[in-house]
Amino acid sequence: MKKLLLSLMLVAGLLGTLAAQRTITGKVADSSGEALIGATILAEGTAIGTVTDVNGEFSLNVVSGQAAVIVSYTGFVTQRIVLTPSVNYIITMETDAVALEDVVVIGYGTQSRRNITSAISSVDSKAFENVSVQGFESALQGRLPGVNVTGSAGTLGAPQAIRVRGVGSINASNQPLYVVDGLILNDQLGSNNLLGTASGTNPLININPNDIESIDVLKDAAAAAIYGSRGANGVILITTRQGKYNQQARVSLGFYAGYSEPTNQFDMMTGQEYAGFWNQAARNRGFTPEANPNLFYDVAAQPSTNWFDLVSQKAFVQESNVGVSGGTATTKFFFGGSYRDEDGWIRRTNLKRYSFRANIEQQIGERWKAGIQLNPSRTVNTRLNENNNVASPQTYSALFFPNVEAYDANGRVRGGLVTTSIGRGQFNGTPLVNLEEADISATTTQILSNFYTEFRPISKLRLRTEFGSQFSQIEDLYKASSRTTDGAGAAGSGSAASGQVLNWNWNTTATYADVIDRHGFDVTLGYTMQREETSRQSVAGNTFADDRLKTLASAATITAGSSTLNDVTFLGYLARVNYAFDNKYLIGLSARVDGSSRFGTNNRYGFFPAASAGWIAKEDRGASVLNFLKVRGSWGLTGNASIGNFDARGLIGFGTDYNMQPGFLFNRLENADLRWEKNQTIDGGIEFEMFNRRLRGSALYYIRDTRDLLLDVPLPWTIGIVNALITQNAGEIRNQGLEFQLDMDVLSKGAFQWTLGVNGATLKNEVTQLVDNNNDGEDDDIVFGGRRLIRTGETIGSWYLVRYNGVDPANGDALFLDENGEELRNSAPGSARVISGNALPTFTGGITSNLAYKGFDLSILFQFATGFQLYRNEGAFTENNMAATWNQDRRILDAWTPDNTNTNVPQARLLQVNGSQASTRYLSDADFMRLKNVQLGYSLPPFGRNKANLRVFVAGQNLLTFTKFGGLDPEANGLGVGSPDAGDLFFSRPQSKTYTAGFNLSF
Repeated sequence: MKKLLLSLMLVAGLLGTLAAQRTITGKVADSSGEALIGATILAEGTAIGTVTDVNGEFSLNVVSGQAAVIVSYTGFVTQRIVLTPSVNYIITMETDAVALEDVVVIGYGTQSRRNITSAISSVDSKAFENVSVQGFESALQGRLPGVNVTGSAGTLGAPQAIRVRGVGSINASNQPLYVVDGLILNDQLGSNNLLGTASGTNPLININPNDIESIDVLKDAAAAAIYGSRGANGVILITTRQGKYNQQARVSLGFYAGYSEPTNQFDMMTGQEYAGFWNQAARNRGFTPEANPNLFYDVAAQPSTNWFDLVSQKAFVQESNVGVSGGTATTKFFFGGSYRDEDGWIRRTNLKRYSFRANIEQQIGERWKAGIQLNPSRTVNTRLNENNNVASPQTYSALFFPNVEAYDANGRVRGGLVTTSIGRGQFNGTPLVNLEEADISATTTQILSNFYTEFRPISKLRLRTEFGSQFSQIEDLYKASSRTTDGAGAAGSGSAASGQVLNWNWNTTATYADVIDRHGFDVTLGYTMQREETSRQSVAGNTFADDRLKTLASAATITAGSSTLNDVTFLGYLARVNYAFDNKYLIGLSARVDGSSRFGTNNRYGFFPAASAGWIAKEDRGASVLNFLKVRGSWGLTGNASIGNFDARGLIGFGTDYNMQPGFLFNRLENADLRWEKNQTIDGGIEFEMFNRRLRGSALYYIRDTRDLLLDVPLPWTIGIVNALITQNAGEIRNQGLEFQLDMDVLSKGAFQWTLGVNGATLKNEVTQLVDNNNDGEDDDIVFGGRRLIRTGETIGSWYLVRYNGVDPANGDALFLDENGEELRNSAPGSARVISGNALPTFTGGITSNLAYKGFDLSILFQFATGFQLYRNEGAFTENNMAATWNQDRRILDAWTPDNTNTNVPQARLLQVNGSQASTRYLSDADFMRLKNVQLGYSLPPFGRNKANLRVFVAGQNLLTFTKFGGLDPEANGLGVGSPDAGDLFFSRPQSKTYTAGFNLSF
């Protein structure tokens, strides 16, 4: 009886509970009507909730009398929906302007920045709007802490170096991994220039900055470990523009035009100054006009030619962009096209880029969708010899005689061996004939494509597979006439080279996300494959019947030819779990196993785990001093595989051997144990918002340790192989520093708005271990380039120079110091070299200011870098006190004389070295602050039936530079871009100062 009574009571209670519940349904969408998938609906005051399905719909059981539900979605304002007797609700979410900026691409997915527990910095499309840049990398300068962007020179299409948290490798690449809409790019083809006539071609300039929606930089290992073997130097994730479902098609047009000029230029002697200084240097050697009449100039009779004026120009630039985006209930699309036409400030240089993009996504039924992203582009870079080449018009304009005429009596440009009035000559050709009669071009054609399908068997599970490919082809062409520096003596010279890369990625992932009571989590599992196939071919010839002939088919003699073909394969398995308890306690775990054909047969695979955690200590959207505070920390391991495709294998070089007979030589020994270079990163910090979110910021400290360095070690000749190498894992490097970012709403009063942002990062780089090949118990130094040193306990690539100690006031001798600080007179032996500085900035950052008043807006960006030195290698030529026939910088006019003894410039001695040896004389502090970008615009009120928007603007780039640097441009990277010897400058062209005006129209 008691059991029956108890059963009846349980049934009655259950029925009462069921009677006390009701089911509500609905749909969540944005303001355009597009369904929001995965929006959270939570019964207020409880842990009962659900998420929307693929159609944005939901169903939730709530108790009778439930007052309201809380609806939230990343990037939108959280809403409290009061429940009524209705059982069906249509909920429209409003965009949260602040929160929307915090949606971050994290690799194979997205996440709200609120819940991020790793180091990720981001910029959106505003960084690229109306900024006259060839590639997107330039628009990153000064905007992201810990991300340092420099270029080899201010040359059209020159490669850029991006360093994320310092330099961690010696022989492997230090460039980050680039991922565009999930496609891992090959960014190396052409970066070192196929023909060697220029600074190389930046493969990334084919990406149109106007197509970019956002860029997210994964800086620490916890963020980048999802890319495992490829993430050691950071990962740059580029997301391109998309349309929206249920959005009326909208057209956007953009155009700007302007001109550019160099930010700086050499100040060389005039013809009369050069002749007078030559005479002075000759007298200092004991020569006299009476005894040596052919050695002295008639100064007053000398012509004066400013070669820079003849080879340079105010360069025109224009860019046009058009885009169409929108969507229906089942389709969304974006189509964009761009054309850029930019002249260089060196005449006869030009860059043209043609780009098209189509991003289309189609819903197929309720559970499927598919998409295609297609981006064909073509860049034609017409250029000339550059940088480390005396045939460069820029270089030779500094070096060549200023006291000769540029044109002959018939008005023709002079070429061949041009001499001065006393019969002095240099190389064949002149700066002007090198410009007029040389034809060099690099044409890059690229097609990026990505195809994907996505299936949701249930609302919380997403299955996605995508196949992306990159086809890039570069063609380098070169022809120099017989009257130029390069073509003289060979009746003209020419060459042609081409390179191709076919790179494909196949990624398959499964993501499950859910909220159960107070536990929220998402799990991602995946499988990736990548293969790259690269080929290069080149041919060269000379002896042309006529200088006007341009193609190699016209060469009488083919002098050289080569071809290479190689490939590499990667295979990876990945897993990631993000967990949140009570929406406050956050944990992220990830792991990846990667295999690569580049490594030894015993170590093909590497394991790269990472873990991070965060605690949201406070979150208050009201008027509070402290609105948000998050404390977080992370640890992770990433790898570096950026070495040659066959460095682990024994290699043989084929060609001509003894007595010009075909043969081969061993040049690299096999290392079956070669393994991944690994980066371990530990970092921790805080993120905060204060004063009703008017002050927002973050600060963190990191330690990045690189171990198992991929190092090319020379082998002793005693093993019987000459100049052979073996790639080993040897050495460790540590980078550590503090990063911070502050954004402030300084003033918000009526129509006037002013926001200010400051970011910065410190860097301490130290080599902590190297190989001990000679077994003396101490790590061996690595000396390279004659001026650089890698030594345990020091910054990688430290400057290794004899110290210049000024001038002896008694006789004008150059003075140096030995390693013990003792004085050396006009002698700079290698044994006297000491560490004299470093080329890595120890503090970098930027300052941004944005003002708005009614329809007007003004944005300003400053970029700065401090704590580093650059070597002015050109100084040994342009400031050598007439040790050669080159023209001299005007600062040499302050050379020692009996009447000018208080000077730092040694006495000029004709064709005799006095102070021009490699030393700290040419090492210069390169601290700088640059006004990187200024833009003033005015937006008209919306007009017309479609509420068209029109904004007109004027803008400037690189307008002011504040520095004491002795060279042309402290921002130039010089020789060795992308390697530890960067910072060695040899006539590197300075950045351009650009002025533009234009408009943006959308309707």
